[in-house]
Amino acid sequence: MKTVIMTDLRTRAAQEAAEYLKMQGYAVQIVPEDIPLWDEAALSAWAEPFRDALIGVIHPAPPVQTCGILEITPEAWDRAALEGPVAALIVTKVFCGIFRKKRQGAMIYLNSIHAEKPVGKGYLYSLGCGAVEMLAKEACQDYGADRVGVYFVERGILPEDQGQSDVSALYFNPQYRYPDQKMPEESYLNGLLAFLLTPAALPLSGSPLQADAGMVGFYYFHRAQDEPPREIPTTGGKNRRDPQEIADALRPEEPEERVALVTGSGKGVGAGVVRVLARHGVRCCINCRTHPEMAAELEQEVLAADGEAFVYQADVTDPAQVRAMVETVIKRYGRLDILVNNAALQPNQFLDEYTAEDFRSLWETNIGGYVNAVRAALPYIRKSPAGRIVDMSSIHGKRPTVFDVGYAMTKGAIRMFTRELALELLVDQIPVNAIDLGACKIEFKTEERNGSFSMLKYADTHNPQMPEYQRYVLPEEVGHLIWFLLSRPGSALTGDGIRVDRGNTLY
Repeated sequence: MKTVIMTDLRTRAAQEAAEYLKMQGYAVQIVPEDIPLWDEAALSAWAEPFRDALIGVIHPAPPVQTCGILEITPEAWDRAALEGPVAALIVTKVFCGIFRKKRQGAMIYLNSIHAEKPVGKGYLYSLGCGAVEMLAKEACQDYGADRVGVYFVERGILPEDQGQSDVSALYFNPQYRYPDQKMPEESYLNGLLAFLLTPAALPLSGSPLQADAGMVGFYYFHRAQDEPPREIPTTGGKNRRDPQEIADALRPEEPEERVALVTGSGKGVGAGVVRVLARHGVRCCINCRTHPEMAAELEQEVLAADGEAFVYQADVTDPAQVRAMVETVIKRYGRLDILVNNAALQPNQFLDEYTAEDFRSLWETNIGGYVNAVRAALPYIRKSPAGRIVDMSSIHGKRPTVFDVGYAMTKGAIRMFTRELALELLVDQIPVNAIDLGACKIEFKTEERNGSFSMLKYADTHNPQMPEYQRYVLPEEVGHLIWFLLSRPGSALTGDGIRVDRGNTLY
């Protein structure tokens, strides 16, 4: 009998899917609760008896958790990382490895629209959704040649999800955000999931499937001229602030007096950002973890050009070190107005090479460091008359790398972190944006752990008529864009990901 494995049954949608597939004649096996999905050895041993009959795996996202950025506890953060992106990575590695040898199989992520739309204080959930969306794209690249189908299903808001957020408009009478004015039942995706288990679904592999019954795309009701007006329910709303008042509050001070903390700025992109901001009069804290000598050279360069900057060496994965760094900025300058989250690693490991420990280490730097910096800096940025937060992301938050699944997953998480934070800070009038950076000219990568890294590309994919268009983005060019985001006109942008790649993703 054809076997399908379900990895998690904590949501009603997953429970309904398991029962439906049983009725369709599949043998549905549920991973026991005492086997952590991030324990590769235990999961592999449990899956071994099902290898021959296995045709598909459905991996549901864990239940939604919500809390504000300052309310995240270390325990909740660790649990969310394990149950979300770490578990998904190990599940993919184990079962796609089985499918590769069989040269058939379907890996289905039963996920959520919150890989694209913020929940509203949903950091513990949507960051994982964004990461797993990129995992699905990477897995398609890695296993597609072996006829393994990889599908990322974005379900809409269901009855079991109500009451998750008091911030997002998505959760304010969500039934009226569906074209038929009611939420679908938890079973509405069952037929789609059954189809994805078949070879006929292979053309859909690698593409996110927005199976939300039209929810995200719904704006207003349409009616003919002779149709009587519909009665639209309302529960009232809060008074909104005058737009001009908001614009005035976001006006940068003249002359420039703001202070910026740029993480990972001793070299590379961060150093270019510091050079531009200091040139415009922004006083900068140059953060580095390694290579303090390069950070010191940058400091001297800024001071020689009549700018103001100082170096602080701290590991952004350690909340205590980040708090101490922010307190040093406050003692030195009396304020903090701008945070640029930039510190990151890119180990260049393929999916099959990652362990749960490898990925956790990368996660804590590339996204955990951003969370730590915001939590430490936000109380001071809220006091600024023109506070801003900018997250350095990558084109690989939407486009797979093919060479580093973990890096792409963290960038997918940053995409959703930026959106969640922008939504939460709307009330504070603090714009939050991301820079989706392409290949950038920097000195070298920090801690590239795979010395044997190499890639092959068909020579015939290179168009000899286009080389004049191809060059790396310069760090200072990123700095100039960030300077615009710090301006009054730049305050019109929040929650956005701005691609800076010299058009390389266009072809």
